[in-house]
Amino acid sequence: MAETVADDEKQMRSRQPSQDEGSRLLGEPAEDGFCERIKPKVSLCLGTTAVLSFMVFLFLVPFVVDPAVSRLIARYAPEPGTCALHEHVFAAGMSKCTWSSCREGCTSATTRCHQITVNYSLTPYQQYQQDRMSPESLEWAGTVVRFLVNTEGCGYPPFVNCTTFALKYGHINPEDIPEINDIKQPVTRELYRHGNDTSPSPTVSPMLLEAASDSTQQTTAVDRREREVADTSEVTMKVFPCYYSRAYPDRVVADYDWHHTIKTLVAAVVIPWTLFVLSCTVLCYWYCPALKREFMVDKRKTAAIKNENPQLVIRRKLSKRPFSTDEEDGDY
Repeated sequence: MAETVADDEKQMRSRQPSQDEGSRLLGEPAEDGFCERIKPKVSLCLGTTAVLSFMVFLFLVPFVVDPAVSRLIARYAPEPGTCALHEHVFAAGMSKCTWSSCREGCTSATTRCHQITVNYSLTPYQQYQQDRMSPESLEWAGTVVRFLVNTEGCGYPPFVNCTTFALKYGHINPEDIPEINDIKQPVTRELYRHGNDTSPSPTVSPMLLEAASDSTQQTTAVDRREREVADTSEVTMKVFPCYYSRAYPDRVVADYDWHHTIKTLVAAVVIPWTLFVLSCTVLCYWYCPALKREFMVDKRKTAAIKNENPQLVIRRKLSKRPFSTDEEDGDY
């Protein structure tokens, strides 16, 4: 009798509405849990992350992804070869700067440029220094090749500084930089050309191909030419390390690192797309009922299969087999 009363009390308790059901029946809103309260804020963060990740990837394509792919396609030598300066020309004016060895700002117009050409050899630069070889003993694989600061020939400070680049690889002195920077008119100055130092003609003359008609400027150019002609006997061929392309023989750059290129390319592709995919996946799981329902059904089926009795699994599989005939049974 006591057991019957206890069972009736349990049934009555089970039939009593819970606090949430009572609040719903009385028209009072049920109290949301912690996850439900932070869900809108997290959704906003995830949506913003997805949009920003996609925009960042679009921004990185022309500035990081495309240059990295171009470097890999060019197949630069892993070890630097040996380059010798052939010619160094400084030009001012857009009509004169048809190409540039270095440019600060890949999207800016080129109005002042250093045009450097080199002769390069496949001999490693380290071997050239260890054996103390002379430039005349090198076998040139390419002559009069455009020398670029990198594959694109441009970059942004502080990674790319064209003045420092010209001082390191060109034929120019630090005291000549202010004079060159003061040039305001279209002009082309030949600062160095290999082979002219042994001839009686001026060698490292900053010859003005297009100079002003002012007599004072012409006198200054003549004085500068006479001053530098006196130093032609001391001019030697400038040799430095460089990276030549095995796919394009006419491409030589000053700096290249294969490992850094791979790391940059992987980071520029993997990080934005990982954030984008994860954010979209969570948002779809929360706000796409069909996807969430399918996921929950698959999850329940998997859990039921794992917890199912092995004997029941065997019986179910045997029940699905077709009935055998007497002839088939007689074979056993």
